[in-house]
Amino acid sequence: MKIELIGFLFAAAGAYAMFNNTRSAIYILCFSTLLGAAAALKLESVGGASIQPFHFMLVFIVAIVSLRPMLLTASLSSLQYPGPGFWLMLFTAYGALTAVFLPRLFENATVVYSIARGSELNRIVSSPLAPTSSNFTQSVYLLGNLGCFAIVSGIARLGGMVLFAKALIVTAVGCLAFAVLDFVTYKTGTAYLLSVIRNANYRMLDDGDIAGFKRIVGSFSEAGVFGYVTLALFSFVVVLILEGYPQRALPLLAAALLVALLLCTSTTAYVASAAIFLLLFALCVVRILRRTASIRHLGFVGLCTGIIPLAVMTVLLTPHIAQSIGDLLSVVLANKLETQSGEERMRWNAQALISFIDTSGLGAGLGSIRTSSFVVALLANVGIVGAVLFVAFMASLVKYHLKRRGALPMEKAVGLAALVSSIAQLIAASISAAAIDLGPLFTLTTGLAAGYALGPYKSESHASAAYDLRRAVGAAPWSRATDVPVAAVSAYGRSER
Repeated sequence: MKIELIGFLFAAAGAYAMFNNTRSAIYILCFSTLLGAAAALKLESVGGASIQPFHFMLVFIVAIVSLRPMLLTASLSSLQYPGPGFWLMLFTAYGALTAVFLPRLFENATVVYSIARGSELNRIVSSPLAPTSSNFTQSVYLLGNLGCFAIVSGIARLGGMVLFAKALIVTAVGCLAFAVLDFVTYKTGTAYLLSVIRNANYRMLDDGDIAGFKRIVGSFSEAGVFGYVTLALFSFVVVLILEGYPQRALPLLAAALLVALLLCTSTTAYVASAAIFLLLFALCVVRILRRTASIRHLGFVGLCTGIIPLAVMTVLLTPHIAQSIGDLLSVVLANKLETQSGEERMRWNAQALISFIDTSGLGAGLGSIRTSSFVVALLANVGIVGAVLFVAFMASLVKYHLKRRGALPMEKAVGLAALVSSIAQLIAASISAAAIDLGPLFTLTTGLAAGYALGPYKSESHASAAYDLRRAVGAAPWSRATDVPVAAVSAYGRSER
């Protein structure tokens, strides 16, 4: 095992959070979702597998939760039947079991595309099915995601929803900052300065351009992943705006995120963004029909039906700009499947579906098969049973969200924003995700959405709950500081009464 410089930095940050307060840990955890191309640790014993800062920081988060009985209890309660956490727990447990047994049960029964780890960068190779280190690492990722989901949900149920909203807003600002750094270092030939956050054992596609446009990758390994995360943050921020979250700078932040989405030149981001705009448009129309719409909902509908078409027509009437944008869209949309990358990804999916049939619908085991669609990855790796469990998780999350009543307006805004962001990531992953692990940000947003959907955690008495709440999301367990927001405590108290 080799610890990198960024690993030491996060170890120091995690230790600081343990000995001070949980708030800082939440901000650090959310921000670490941006470091998708970084490795805090490299496990040489399993082919140099990279442990990202998010999963490294998660170890400290678990330790922090373990020191706070109230938070630990609330987190575990988020996994109870019949809530969404229960189905996610079953999905994770089943996935881990498939990683152990199915690659051995169906060994050599089918040919799969998988990651070949070695001393150099990872490569995708075609070979007969056999147990690999990816079976282990993907299982660890899913177990870590389950723990993170429970913790985020527990903190949210103890009044921490607004705290997570603030942390994700800061994360969105950080995402934009990394995008600017990526562009500037590319233009000045100083991309090596970002090597400290691009040290993972992945293939880095940070210097590409399409039709004269630099592909923005930010702090990630490729434009597609940057677009995936930026879309999630953009969806979160837009819903906060629509639901009246009290932060004046949010419209400017949303506009900047939209520009970053356009500049990343990712086919997945473009298609998924169109789907999310349609979803948001439908939500606003429903609010209008129910006569619960605000001026913000009306403005969004007006933007989609009036201003956006006007802007498109203006661009079309400017030949030079129209030609440049037309060339870009032709490459990333119309001709995508004709490129080497497009053909390769379609080949992965085709072979994965063949493997799904070869294994009689059981799948080849978690982490065994590389694909280019989350839906295909789900079927090929964990089979029909795993797919049903994941669908049950998402369906339960939406169902509980729709059933929630009596929430404060700000909490309702954050809950809906988290749910829409999760759906945005799921749509993008269904287009081009390579594995079942949907990433740290998906875990955070689904945990936050579940925390809202399940409602405040109820303890035996309001007095003890208020005290433990301050300890849960405030100072260290041996401190008597009461730095939790007053709104959080009062909201919790109203829910108890």
